[in-house]
Amino acid sequence: MTTESLQILLKRIWGYDTFRPGQEEIVHHIAMGHHGIALLPTGGGKSICFQVPGLAREACTLVISPLISLMEDQVADLQRRGISALSLAGDIDNRAWDQVMDRAIAGEFSFLYLSPERALSARFIRRIPYLPLGLLAIDEAHCISQWGHDFRPSYTQLGRLREKTAHLPCLAVTASATPEVLQDIQTLLHLEGAQVFRKSFARPNLAIHVHHSPQRERSLLQWIKPDHGRQIIYTRSRSQTAHWAKRLGDQGIPSGAYHAGMSSADRSQQQKNWSEGVQSTMVATNAFGMGIDQANVRQVFHIDIPDSPEAYYQEIGRAGRDGASAEAHFFLDPRVEQSFRKRLNEEEIRWEDLSKLYNRLASLGQIAVGDGKDFRQTIDLEQLAEQMDRPRRWIHLALQTLEREGIFRLRDGWQNQSQVHMLLHGEALVRAAESIPTHAHVAYAIARKEPGVGQSSVPFSPKALASSLDLPIPALYAALNTLQHAGILRWEHVESKTQIIWSMAREAEGYMPIPRKKLERLMTAKGLRAEAMLDMLHGSQCRMRSLLAYFQEELTADCGRCDRCTEIRERGPLAIQAHILTMLKQAPASAASLTKALPDKEALVAQALRDGIERHLWERTSQGIYQLT
Repeated sequence: MTTESLQILLKRIWGYDTFRPGQEEIVHHIAMGHHGIALLPTGGGKSICFQVPGLAREACTLVISPLISLMEDQVADLQRRGISALSLAGDIDNRAWDQVMDRAIAGEFSFLYLSPERALSARFIRRIPYLPLGLLAIDEAHCISQWGHDFRPSYTQLGRLREKTAHLPCLAVTASATPEVLQDIQTLLHLEGAQVFRKSFARPNLAIHVHHSPQRERSLLQWIKPDHGRQIIYTRSRSQTAHWAKRLGDQGIPSGAYHAGMSSADRSQQQKNWSEGVQSTMVATNAFGMGIDQANVRQVFHIDIPDSPEAYYQEIGRAGRDGASAEAHFFLDPRVEQSFRKRLNEEEIRWEDLSKLYNRLASLGQIAVGDGKDFRQTIDLEQLAEQMDRPRRWIHLALQTLEREGIFRLRDGWQNQSQVHMLLHGEALVRAAESIPTHAHVAYAIARKEPGVGQSSVPFSPKALASSLDLPIPALYAALNTLQHAGILRWEHVESKTQIIWSMAREAEGYMPIPRKKLERLMTAKGLRAEAMLDMLHGSQCRMRSLLAYFQEELTADCGRCDRCTEIRERGPLAIQAHILTMLKQAPASAASLTKALPDKEALVAQALRDGIERHLWERTSQGIYQLT
């Protein structure tokens, strides 16, 4: 298969005359039937690297991807280009599944996108020998490593899929892989001998600026350019997405809000509004991430601290994908940094605490030592958090830790929240509430919760609302039901329950199927990622150089665009005096003209002028003109 034929395919389907730097050799290598691992920067065109050879091999390409939205976006793009592609995401009943598989076996699809869970299901594994597959592509391959920032337990089992498709060339692609993560990709996917293609993670068109600012809103309004392409503002909190979108809207900047707790329809609408320019700015959590491929994002802002340089690199990488100049701004508030450090401390998971949770779960499920394999157990996260005297987020992180070690599988619904929708407002609300005065204060408290931009409902925590109103939770539920019956509001209660499926029998008290040293290493790795993120923010060297050093890539020269590269370095007093002396040799000058001409701060120039008089280098006339003595 020639390079020319691959370029013809690229031009015919995608309309590009040439491959991007680094793509061509990967495409040719995979099209010839070889394995490979591609480490490309965010926005480096990773999907092309398996889509072009997939078509060239004239068979079906099986693509494993971690997110439904990412799969759906790529499938929609392929279909727009006239390529038959299908995403097997979401709920599919047995009959529909069999029909789709029959069509795939008949060769109807050029691309088949699956989640790792579905690809590893017994009914799909049974079909593999009959599918006309030509290539296996594993997108976002860094998800396989527990030492990375975006670990997915199901990815660790993809070695089984590789064994079932050993006859196929395999390409694993990622935009963020430290050496430890790369080693996991090679080992767990049986790609030890595969060629590794590396392209510099440097983004020469991206300027990183860190602003130490206790007034983030003022700084944001100073730097944001809503009339210049698109902007993304990243925050950690779901509630903050709505807060900041509203604040920007109040300043005349049309903004949307996006987070994982919104309905699929709301998220799709928000993304559509943003991509089409109805709202130039999107305020989002990291849920607005993989699969976002808007070419004209000119600015990415961070008002909270990501957990790791990998996460930060991926998020700022959404800017400037068209190759034009783009900016990444970080507003570092001392209070935000203090909160970040506090959260890291609160989320620390010690072996003793994890063992306590493990045995508590077994006791709640009445699982005897040596028993429990394949047992399905429903747990109430709120109740468990209260019993363990731990935040709900700590409980979830601990459950994830147990899941990644294969102790059980987690059916995750922990982030779901109850929703309330006010049907009456203003005077109509007051009139209706007067008829049920016992519960009026509940209605008013909810009315003060403004819905997020693009949302009709407000997510809320029954526990937090009950606490703020000094009510028992059952009393709050009774009030909400009464208000709903009166037509004042509509609410939906989401149980804080999730299900775990035990994968192995229960160990005896004091034992747990996770080595103490391994847990300590995981916690250390998490802490090191967080410290590396803080070091990058506080460091004095080039921002891009500092960021790439984390990935063990050395820049040959500073980027020349970040705040560290472009800031005026303070010169010493003698250097400033020497510069003034040179200028005064040409002609006498006023303090104002000297200050304007020199690149130094006004106070430093003023001090240098006084020192120069004391050293008899120059004198100051009665008219305020400086001249040589």
